[in-house]
Amino acid sequence: MMDYIISNNKFISSDEFKLDIEDGLLYGYGVFETILLKEKKLIYLEEHYNRLIKAVERLKINMDLSFEKLSLYFNLYTEKNSLENSILRVTILKNRDSFDILITHRENKYKSSKYREGFKIEISEFKRNPHSIISGIKSVNYLENIYALRAAKEVGSDEVLFLDCKNHISEGATSNIFFIKDGIIYTPTKECGLLKGIIRGKIIEIIDKNKHLKLKQGFFPLKKLLEADEVFLTNSIMGIMPVSKIHHTSYDLKKYYITDILAEKFSKH
Repeated sequence: MMDYIISNNKFISSDEFKLDIEDGLLYGYGVFETILLKEKKLIYLEEHYNRLIKAVERLKINMDLSFEKLSLYFNLYTEKNSLENSILRVTILKNRDSFDILITHRENKYKSSKYREGFKIEISEFKRNPHSIISGIKSVNYLENIYALRAAKEVGSDEVLFLDCKNHISEGATSNIFFIKDGIIYTPTKECGLLKGIIRGKIIEIIDKNKHLKLKQGFFPLKKLLEADEVFLTNSIMGIMPVSKIHHTSYDLKKYYITDILAEKFSKH
């Protein structure tokens, strides 16, 4: 079956797709959001839209796209491509004084076996810069993330962790990180140059609503992470993913307790 994409308000086949050669394409001047489609339902679409709006405002992209119009695009797109479970992406590119919009999809390749095995993580040599204009947004200029992630996968790992300029842990290439030590849950503050992930926010909400769970946000050195009892990652596609190894440090998933509690509560959220 031929796939269709939405490009600037039009359905076209992927074979016919063309894009204007403007700043958005030439210089990576744009942003995107990735949304989970589960049983024909777009998960947390409004939260993704709100984050998209903040990103285009920061980059001064003149985008005239309401939430209702984006929702309509996605609904038409999923119907046209007969999608029930997938990963959808909306990309906004600057085009002179306006914008180009592109909606595409790909297969969700996260398998249930990976949640039992846990992710393996490497440490990137690149640093997150909290003062960068693209810090904390999903910029289409994703070279650093992709390069570091590919290097990690070449040695058999699943994700790569970035530190900030002062060597505090920040975020993964595609995820936010949490860790647990002596019953306390830790996660880096947004001042470490990280993207405030949608699922990161949902987990923080869950913790705040449960008095027996305690969260600390702050600046944490890598050493503190490596000494953790439990580590997990979050993003909009995989939800909560336990971590079994960070470089040479291994973690026993059979001893994970708080991670399992959060995963159960998140599944009902």
